[in-house]
Amino acid sequence: MNRIRTIRIRAFYIFLTATIYFCCDYFIYNTSFLKSYSFVGIKSFIPMVAGLNFGPYGVIGELIAITISSMLTGINVNFYMMECIISVVMGLGTWFLWHVQSYTHRIRFRFISNYLRYLLIAFFLSFICGIISINLVNSIAFQDIMIWNISMSILVGIPIEIIYSSLMNLDPILPPIKVNGRMISLKNDIEYTVDKDSQSLAAFNERLELLLEKRNENLKKVFEIQNVIEEVYLRIIKKCPNVLIDIIANFDVTFSVEFIYIAKKFNPFKITKEDDKLDVAGLNIIKHRALLAHYS
Repeated sequence: MNRIRTIRIRAFYIFLTATIYFCCDYFIYNTSFLKSYSFVGIKSFIPMVAGLNFGPYGVIGELIAITISSMLTGINVNFYMMECIISVVMGLGTWFLWHVQSYTHRIRFRFISNYLRYLLIAFFLSFICGIISINLVNSIAFQDIMIWNISMSILVGIPIEIIYSSLMNLDPILPPIKVNGRMISLKNDIEYTVDKDSQSLAAFNERLELLLEKRNENLKKVFEIQNVIEEVYLRIIKKCPNVLIDIIANFDVTFSVEFIYIAKKFNPFKITKEDDKLDVAGLNIIKHRALLAHYS
């Protein structure tokens, strides 16, 4: 189930990036709004943002959109190649430079160092793209690439990153690579499957306690996290007693947990007429202790 879900998520990232890029490219280009070279414009924030969050899957989506848009607008080969180069350099470059020294691979804009790293990456990669444009297009393209890539990555890219990483609390999908002999890949802190047998949840709780103990969390915090997880688990099992639930947990600045199950549609965070007072009390515990509770 996890493998199928991963493939679907990656395909969604490609489709999402391609759709957004095409809309920001083809339709805006045809209106002649802020028109410059075809390989820069309002869309210039997308390579860095998509690369940071989706890695090569974002780049693939952009290349698909660039190819379709270029065929429809009749852009010359050099401009098409320049746009592809910008997408690859800005996308994969941001992905690599941001995550290569990261332990958790999570994207945070909480400290000044996060912003400085983002700005340095934007300047460095834009400069590389500009140097390439001098030989492929002309010297004027260098200025346009620097201005558009840097300004859009800052003015549009940073607000999007703050909202996206703060509200969704998502992790980038990173394919495994080796750097200095060490494997760099995203690995969840806990992955465990539970069922209606309470012993399965007890086994998960043991792993959870070991994880939080290593992170020097106090017993009160451990109890609160376990309490929220158990409330969600009980609501799902009560409605779907024969379902298997994959629980994925990660602990960085915040503790996030994801319940994955295949069953009839059921939102465990929604109060229904069938709920008794104990169920409502459980939902209140989740509401007051969880930063965000989301169902899809």
